[in-house]
Amino acid sequence: LFREKLGITQDIDFITHKPANAVDVRAYEHEDGPGPDTDNIAFDLARNHKSLWNTFILGFLLRELQLCCVHETWPICKDDNYIEEILQERYKRLRTLWRNAQPKLTATGSIETPAEQEARLVKESQRLGKESRQTTHRRNKYRRRKAVLDGIVAMKSEVPDDDLRSWKWLQRLI
Repeated sequence: LFREKLGITQDIDFITHKPANAVDVRAYEHEDGPGPDTDNIAFDLARNHKSLWNTFILGFLLRELQLCCVHETWPICKDDNYIEEILQERYKRLRTLWRNAQPKLTATGSIETPAEQEARLVKESQRLGKESRQTTHRRNKYRRRKAVLDGIVAMKSEVPDDDLRSWKWLQRLI
């Protein structure tokens, strides 16, 4: 849905999103303007998902997804509230990503140059990648240890052994 309507395939593609014109948003909220263009969706990234503008867009995306569900005869169609919550969470993630990608003030008080901005984003991406790899490594290490202990306890349970209690204790500990 986001690929089709916003032209993004991954979340990182959203950093180039052009936000809605503030004048149009203000006009829509004061009932003086036409509202969001459904052919060229632009979120009001200055506000959260509860703003009138963003609520309209998220409602439009919800209706489009439900139409796809009906037209393509998906075997499972979810409740509107469930999908709406998922869309809101996705918007929050995309908005955070977009805001983090915007130029920041440097220590000297000037705005980052595009090169500094890119370096900051690459550094942050590398940090997140490292954290992800460490977490995956720790999770896999735990699973391997658990599988070994389960096997040892199963093997020791078949033939009664005096150290079975110790292995069960270690299994509970892990």
